[in-house]
Amino acid sequence: MTGFILAGGYSTRMGRDKALLAAGSQTLIEVVIRRLRSRADRVIAIGNAHNIRQLRALPLDDVLLDLAPGYGPLMGVLTGLMQTKTPMNCFVSCDMPWVQGPVLDRLTGACQGDGRVVASLHPYEGIQPLPIVCHVSACRTVGALLDRGARSLHSLLSEPGSRLVHIEEPRLWRSFINVNTIEDYEAFRHEYADAP
Repeated sequence: MTGFILAGGYSTRMGRDKALLAAGSQTLIEVVIRRLRSRADRVIAIGNAHNIRQLRALPLDDVLLDLAPGYGPLMGVLTGLMQTKTPMNCFVSCDMPWVQGPVLDRLTGACQGDGRVVASLHPYEGIQPLPIVCHVSACRTVGALLDRGARSLHSLLSEPGSRLVHIEEPRLWRSFINVNTIEDYEAFRHEYADAP
């Protein structure tokens, strides 16, 4: 499986590039890279023209430029699926530092047969579009959605061949936490400093 980290957004709520925020002696995206390494054969970031140089300096197997910046995470998924070398592909946002291996395992296990796109269902917060696991064969569906003007992953998850895995265990729910705002970042820094 290839792990793709979506880092092509403009971090408007944060006011600066989330991927490159400090996380101890690392950056936020490096925390995500380390978590993906436990499950993916290769880890690749998808960035934009403003951060591509900084991303290339990180311990990644490759860095791709988002095919069309400003079109949301669905375009990032298309960028990855068009260039992947593996049948299974996991996509995680650069601001999801608590993503856990068991969640990725469950999604990958459900991405079999006619299930070409798999994400999570939280019992209280509903559909969690990231992380998402896509078989390479979903590339055509993603492209068709973008051609119709779709930009969100929710539109992909309503297509035939998409599945949702119920994540019932509270210990796994932190996998869906995003660092979107300054307040989120301060909370993450405080918790990360105390994490084992």
